[in-house]
Amino acid sequence: MTDEVPVIDFAPFFEGSEGRRRVGAEVYRAAHETGFMYLRGHGIGEDEVDRAFAMAREFFALPAEMKARCLRTSGNFGYQAVAQEALDPGQPPDLKEDFTLRDAPRWEATDPRWPSEEFRQGALAIYGRCRELAGQVMRAFGVALELPPEFFDERHTGLTQTLRLLHYPPSRQWQAGQLGAGAHTDYGTLTVLFQDMAGGLEVENAAGQWIPAPPIPGTVVVNTGDLLARWSNGVFRSTPHRVQIRPAGAAAGRLSMAFFSDPDPDVLVETIPSCVTSERPVGYPPIRAGQHIEERIRISMQQAAARQG
Repeated sequence: MTDEVPVIDFAPFFEGSEGRRRVGAEVYRAAHETGFMYLRGHGIGEDEVDRAFAMAREFFALPAEMKARCLRTSGNFGYQAVAQEALDPGQPPDLKEDFTLRDAPRWEATDPRWPSEEFRQGALAIYGRCRELAGQVMRAFGVALELPPEFFDERHTGLTQTLRLLHYPPSRQWQAGQLGAGAHTDYGTLTVLFQDMAGGLEVENAAGQWIPAPPIPGTVVVNTGDLLARWSNGVFRSTPHRVQIRPAGAAAGRLSMAFFSDPDPDVLVETIPSCVTSERPVGYPPIRAGQHIEERIRISMQQAAARQG
């Protein structure tokens, strides 16, 4: 793994077979060597991203009692307050709050967890655009892995594709080892991440050192997760990453939008044949996607509750 996250121009992927092969090779290299990449030319306009951040900023600025009306109670949909999750189970809960939208289109407009109709429309718009981009990136991986074009599309129909709007407020005090988001790997296939200009994202390199992944205007961060590492027999990395705390002296918190493209729960994740060689025999047993993801979520929630109790 290098000490810099590579920047890839994704635009040629939309321009024909030669561009698809070239971009496929570039994302393959980045996923293999780093597990993280920045994409330019990804097709989502800066105005779309700005509108989504404005929507998130307005929601997180609401009084606590108004946000509490939107609390996540089921279905991984709704608001979660600060310190309710520990992504690193060995450390105190994360100093962040979020609004999570798993399979966003299935939630009725009358669901009381929607803060407003304007929020619902804005969230569905950016969810749809992120889902389109994740599908294109997965097709690029499919080109590199010699898979049929529909391989990932058939296994990612939206049931566990999730958008999280994340806010890291300035913090005046924290426990030893506490972070905005504790060190973790992502659970599923890949993550599409938009971040504001506050910074704080760090990625672990092969030497176990934390290197910054600062915001780069006009780009989106993409990283590969646990299940793509399993599918690829370890050819693609699922790289630990974390987010630093926003200090009390910061003018504002940090905002990000993470879209987690995870397989449908019943999908059996088993090694892709092109990733098996005599030097790299099968290293992972098959597993149902939902089994893996739900177990990871359960551990993070239980650890946060135990630390608070």
